[in-house]
Amino acid sequence: MTMNLPVGSALYLDTSTTDTPTWVKLSEHNRSPIAIDTDRIEKTQRMSGGTLRKIWIADKKTISTSWSMLPTNDTMTVDGGYGAASLRSFYYGDKGKNTFKVKISYNGVAARDEILLMSFTSCSFTVVKRNVKAKSTDTVAQEFWDVSISLEEV
Repeated sequence: MTMNLPVGSALYLDTSTTDTPTWVKLSEHNRSPIAIDTDRIEKTQRMSGGTLRKIWIADKKTISTSWSMLPTNDTMTVDGGYGAASLRSFYYGDKGKNTFKVKISYNGVAARDEILLMSFTSCSFTVVKRNVKAKSTDTVAQEFWDVSISLEEV
């Protein structure tokens, strides 16, 4: 079963090195819908009498989403959430190489927030445009990236 969250929902990563989470929002800037799939781990076996025995073990979620033309810097995203450089640093850093907490905030209602322990299964970064300046007086050029991530519950 796949559930697509509408644009406006939010995905957060725990950047803390302690037990108390520090939630950082992934930007909504040109984000595609967040797909949440559930993988049911179970064993089914047909018995000699013709009945079906089913042993449920666990339901594990996978999350995938992507961004097109995501600015490099957090300050250039429309909502101040993680830009491409911060997301890339998280992925290549210690937290991204291990498990970390992910919070899904359904329409900003805290009672519906879901916190999952996850790890990256794939992540890709592609530079689409380089050296774009917002104003002629800008001294720092901006880059835009296409980013894609997939996460899996542990």
